[in-house]
Amino acid sequence: MTQRSELTVPKRSYQQPCLIAQALDVLGDRWTLIILRDLMTGLQHFGDILDNCEGLSPNVLSSRLKRLEQEGLIQRHYYRGLPPRVEYELTPKGWAVRPILLSLIQWAGTYLDGITPDIVGDEVTADFAVRVLPAFSFEPERAGDLCATMVVEITDCSDCNTWTFLIEEGRFLPRRNVNGEADVVLRTSTEGFFRFLHAEAPPAECGELQGDAETAARLQACFNTGGAV
Repeated sequence: MTQRSELTVPKRSYQQPCLIAQALDVLGDRWTLIILRDLMTGLQHFGDILDNCEGLSPNVLSSRLKRLEQEGLIQRHYYRGLPPRVEYELTPKGWAVRPILLSLIQWAGTYLDGITPDIVGDEVTADFAVRVLPAFSFEPERAGDLCATMVVEITDCSDCNTWTFLIEEGRFLPRRNVNGEADVVLRTSTEGFFRFLHAEAPPAECGELQGDAETAARLQACFNTGGAV
């Protein structure tokens, strides 16, 4: 069930005809691109996004989500129940921001430091690495008509958990925990996860693999091995 916000958020504008300025009117507020990043990498609930963004206040998050909804980049789904819950998802207009984030990643990969296995579990949580790295290494044209589900378990991190990767209709959708049955299950270390993601070894050599080896190989081939993230 979808419910639009009844409140409107005042718009701030550069008041310039330049398309760059107009894009920044929508995307340029602090935290907006980070929130879109989190929605693209499997976070659907207000509390999960808030927990993932240290320094982001509930009021600012609420304002940004309402603005993104007003602009048609996200939809808010309200589910009745005990307790009721609200989930957010990107619209096609929201997904269209992905190339902008990829361009930022490419620039940062050239001039700044990326995420490496040795900092996972210390400077970067396993949850962040396992959701974000494959989400922005995924190349839809490599997936073709592939529709498959993979569960990944990282065994050597203090915040270890499991994650489900769904590849469907040319999109990569990560989720925390196990969601339904999987075509492939990979139980591995942080190093093994990076080996899988960067195609440094066949899936079966990256950890304990269960499921169809051919599907695992097709899944692995969907990612950019350049390691820009």
